[in-house]
Amino acid sequence: MTWKRVPTIALRDDQLPLVLVGLPGAGKTTQARLLAQALGVQVTDTDAEIRRRARMTIPEIFASEGEEGFRDREHRAMRAVLDSPAAAHGVIALGGGAVMRPENRELLRGHTVIHLSASPSTAAEHVGDGTGRPLMAPDADSDQTRAAQRSSNDGVEHSGQGDTVLARMEALHAQRSPLYCEVATLTVPTDGLSPQQVAALILVALGVQTPQAVSVLAPMADGQSASSTALGGVSGSAGRTRVRPAEAPGTRGGARRVSVTGESPYDVLIGHGLLADLARAVREAPGAGAGGVAVIHAKALAERAAGTEEQLVRQGLRVVRLEVPDGEAAKKTRVLEYLWERLGSFRLGRDGLVVGLGGGATTDLAGFAAATWLRGVPVVQVPTTLLAMVDAAVGGKTGIDTPAGKNLVGAFHPPAAVIADLETLSTPPAAELRAGLGEVIKCGLISDPVILDRVLAEPADCLAWDSPVLADLVTRSIAVKAAVVGEDLTEAGLREVLNYGHTYAHAIEKVTDYSWRHGEAVAVGCVFAAEIAHRNGSLSSDALALHRQSLEAVGLPTRFPEGEGRWEELKEAMMSDKKVRGGRLRLVLLDDIARPVRAQAPAESVLLSAHEAVTGGAERAEGNRG
Repeated sequence: MTWKRVPTIALRDDQLPLVLVGLPGAGKTTQARLLAQALGVQVTDTDAEIRRRARMTIPEIFASEGEEGFRDREHRAMRAVLDSPAAAHGVIALGGGAVMRPENRELLRGHTVIHLSASPSTAAEHVGDGTGRPLMAPDADSDQTRAAQRSSNDGVEHSGQGDTVLARMEALHAQRSPLYCEVATLTVPTDGLSPQQVAALILVALGVQTPQAVSVLAPMADGQSASSTALGGVSGSAGRTRVRPAEAPGTRGGARRVSVTGESPYDVLIGHGLLADLARAVREAPGAGAGGVAVIHAKALAERAAGTEEQLVRQGLRVVRLEVPDGEAAKKTRVLEYLWERLGSFRLGRDGLVVGLGGGATTDLAGFAAATWLRGVPVVQVPTTLLAMVDAAVGGKTGIDTPAGKNLVGAFHPPAAVIADLETLSTPPAAELRAGLGEVIKCGLISDPVILDRVLAEPADCLAWDSPVLADLVTRSIAVKAAVVGEDLTEAGLREVLNYGHTYAHAIEKVTDYSWRHGEAVAVGCVFAAEIAHRNGSLSSDALALHRQSLEAVGLPTRFPEGEGRWEELKEAMMSDKKVRGGRLRLVLLDDIARPVRAQAPAESVLLSAHEAVTGGAERAEGNRG
């Protein structure tokens, strides 16, 4: 599948997320999609988030729980989305009544809130007969409905169903308009304007130059007139903030950039056709590769490594290619010794550099070789699998395996740059891409619920290497990791949350002699952790079910049947985990979606019960939860 790409623009980090409010029918969902596409970011609809969490439609929630029950769910969904670090990179469409509760208005404080101002008549026209909208339905029973009835009784004539919808919309407008104004950073009129014109008004008010808005929005018109004349009629000030350059220097095709802060800051570039930027990354690294460049690559990537070598040689650099075994077989002491020997014969100097080209095992190995050679030389990571892009290549954790366990020998060695070229995802087997989604969904569970929403809404697109959905998921996942490692490089505290599901996952990998892919093991590990939290009473049954739903939506395993009857073996493997302290196993658990906690493991009976839930059949798991 080939996806149509349009030019993107970028706003300052302090402008995002853009939060859209307004009456039902004001166009919030449409505008959210337009703006998200223009900015190259993820769109989030809180109503969709509510439906996903409840596994019911909005009318079904109203019918079973009433309006108050729905508003409770709405508040939880808003809090989860707005608390997420990755939400800072998207556009959020709120339900029309989200501003009714004071606690929701407080959540919006400090965010860029855009009020789409539509007249009651325009909004009523857009919602039609109110089907699927509980507050607009003829038999609606709510404060808004009763307000509309009072309006009708006060002398306003409403003869038909359309008039009834209009009356209710007028009541909503009278009730909510002051609240929209209270929370709004920017109010934009919508009456008589096309969606593209409204989007242009928003972008120009946020500091985007009109010609740039035109060039981005015109391809999205879907046959409508979106000429430069129409969009160019937008006027107004440049707003209170300025835009960043549309593209990062030296990138192609509107690459996205995620900056990892901390003592050794670096950038992660995400996009298509980015391998040409490797030479620039080498030149900008400490030493600029003057002491030689060692390209460490998996055997299966020999052709791509040769192209990389040729590219660097043209830059006047001295280059050697070092081939290592594919997969986990590379992360052995004998392979590391081979690399040290070759780096020595190549005379890689302190002003030299290592390039890690391959999947997570290769980037782990290359990073550790760079960390240990001459007590540390720079490394540029070029991950070629989804797992490596969202996990192994970002964060600076490097290491190799030992007979005692996975990644027990290693170092924290941040890269000089990471280049995540999505084009490289076209060649690995589909199973590799699916496995990588295990780490992506983990990021959704611990920090960014929007990831889960997108996975459940568009699972097929998540598995298409050239899909903009997958590009968004990669960016969001890297943003989650960047936010954490920027505060805690050495896993002294906060960074441990990135290990959600990994304690059991590493045990699965060890007892199966690494025949399970890492992302597959992480998927089961997350369910295992959720089962523990559920048994402790801290995680709801809905949140537990969401783990399985999101993982299974993309074909990831949520059970480990090979582990049935092997608890002692798995427990022994877990006790070799790096998070063991004072002989006590520590785990990352969830109090709720996007609310991780670090805690000592509970009683062994709870661990065993969770283990049986993921290794036995569905009936056993359900019985254990009972």
